[in-house]
Amino acid sequence: MTNNKKSSKTFSVTEVGTLVESLQTDIRSVAEGVTSLHNNMDDVKTRLSAVEGEVRSMKDVLRVSIPSINVRLANLEAKVGV
Repeated sequence: MTNNKKSSKTFSVTEVGTLVESLQTDIRSVAEGVTSLHNNMDDVKTRLSAVEGEVRSMKDVLRVSIPSINVRLANLEAKVGV
């Protein structure tokens, strides 16, 4: 069974100061993690932009090449008799 009585413990000034310092340390650690994640996301955005540019270039090359390939394939098929 659980005890439903509330704890009536009081904290000394020193204990409160220690708890606050501990919280500050924890908050600082979280903030450093968030900053690190932010920097990583900036790197991902930069790399993604580069990939988008490369994909766009590939699409342009394919758009130009495919009609030419289709004509060449049709010519080869005509020569072979397909």
